[in-house]
Amino acid sequence: MGSEKRSVRAPQQKRSIEKKEKIIEAAYRTFMEKGYFGTNTIDIAKEAGLSTGSVYSYFVDKKNILLVCLDRFGNNLIEEICAEIEGLSKGEDILTIVKNILHILAISHECQTRLYHDEVMSLKYRDDDVQNYFATIQKTMMATIVDKIDTYGYLFPHENEQTFLLFQMVDGIEDELVFGHGLHIDQDVLIDECAKIIVSMLARKAE
Repeated sequence: MGSEKRSVRAPQQKRSIEKKEKIIEAAYRTFMEKGYFGTNTIDIAKEAGLSTGSVYSYFVDKKNILLVCLDRFGNNLIEEICAEIEGLSKGEDILTIVKNILHILAISHECQTRLYHDEVMSLKYRDDDVQNYFATIQKTMMATIVDKIDTYGYLFPHENEQTFLLFQMVDGIEDELVFGHGLHIDQDVLIDECAKIIVSMLARKAE
């Protein structure tokens, strides 16, 4: 793989860190506009106002940049979901919290163009690195959620199986909420029913 053949710079100084950040932000904007396949490193460099050589100083290739963008997106989602779960400490209802999390996921989808979303999903099944990213972030997200709800006395009795069902269901629902397929589905009802199913999976820990 390219990442094994050529090393890249790990920015230490403020200016280098800011330059790498510009590249990431420029790549995300360009991916959204042109899609992943329609974008090249020249496009990213131009959007960032930097030379192509500067891009290659910090990233091995275009896919390397995409993986960084995906990782940032996934970790931000985890932080937002954890913050929502903290509502349990204030006595908020678990069903309401799950609904709020579903809305957070829908909003995160809305930030993506259909072109970018569809191409990334195709890569999920065609590219080992992208597939590994999704497997890793899903495990990380679920482990974090399980740890958080455990703090407040909840658990998934059949964690592996329920995790599989949860992610399959939520992925399909979020796609429908954001991109719609003309099925005449009431989105509020869809979120309510999904939230009820998720809450039904949970059990209270034994005292």
